[in-house]
This record gives sequence, C-alpha cells and structure tokens, in this order.
Amino acid sequence: MELTDMELTLRLRQDDEVAFETLFRRYYHYLYSIAIQYVKNPDLAEDALQEVYLKLWTHRAQLDESQSLRNYLATAMRHQVLNVIRDEKRAILRHLDHQTTQAKVDTTTEETLTLNEYGSVFLDGLRQLPAQRKLVFMLRSEQGLSNEEVASKLHISINTVKVHYYQACQFLRNYLRQHAGIEAILLLVASFWN
Repeated sequence: MELTDMELTLRLRQDDEVAFETLFRRYYHYLYSIAIQYVKNPDLAEDALQEVYLKLWTHRAQLDESQSLRNYLATAMRHQVLNVIRDEKRAILRHLDHQTTQAKVDTTTEETLTLNEYGSVFLDGLRQLPAQRKLVFMLRSEQGLSNEEVASKLHISINTVKVHYYQACQFLRNYLRQHAGIEAILLLVASFWN
C-alpha cells in the first residue's frame, strides 16, 4: 500500500531516507514542469529542482505533516525559480550595461550588433521610467538589494518598493516586446545561459 504524503512527511521528519526518495520520485516531474515553465532551460530547471529537494531534506524537522506537501514543494519551487531568474537577470543586465557603455565596440559581428541594439532598447525603456520607480528597479536589479533594504534606503514602505519594482518590470517587459521583439530577446537571454 502506498504511503500518504502525511505518513511520508512524518517519516521524513525522523530522518527516513527512504521516505525522502519516495517523495523525490513522487514529485520530481511535477516540480520539474513548474521550473521549466519559468526558466525555459533544462539545466537551470534541474538546478532549481535539486535546490528545492536539498532544502526539503535540510529543513525536514520543521515540516508540518498537516500541510499539503505538494503545495509546500510547489511554493518552494516557485521561490527558487524566481531566485534563479533574479540572479540570471542581474548577470544579463550587467552584461548589457557593459556592452552598451564599452568605449570601443567591435561591430564586426552580428551578435555584438544585436546585443548593442537590445541593450540600447532596454536602456531607452529604463530612461522612460519615473525617477523613483527607476531607482527602485536599479537598486533591486543591479545592486541586488532586498525590498527591505530599498525601503530603508529610500524611506518608503516595503509595499511601495514592491509595487514600483513590479510596475517597472512590467513596463520594461512590454517595452522590449514592442521595440525589440520578444523572440529575439529570449534568444539573447538564452545565449547568456548557455
């Protein structure tokens, strides 16, 4: 008879490795499908999956068997892929910034021309943001500050930071889609991940 998630959680809390392996197999494909939906890259999806299962094992003593393990793992996966996206976005922004501010640009390759074109489009969009929204976006994206750190630095509420950051991301995503073509942007992003 197959054990329920509740039974497996109780066993996992008692350091039962077989329970962990069972849960791993039970939710592997479900969690992978969540990860790949967000990151679009099999290697990044696998990395995110491993991180979630590592955290499950590390924090097994704090698990609540009355909570849905499936929901707990799905939430953990969403948080993990958002972290991956945030980290990759920072790397992409740094790379774009470096390419667009580089004094001597090699314009002999199509790839460099494309990168500069999209970097310029991104910077144009960034310039169109209201001053405080742009500042919030830059502090979060380029400097890697948390919502709390940005709120403290700018003397605004955490919710205001969240709203500004969300609206900045939405605007920039739409701006890139309108002015650069999202398919090309996705190809550009994918090239940084490989």
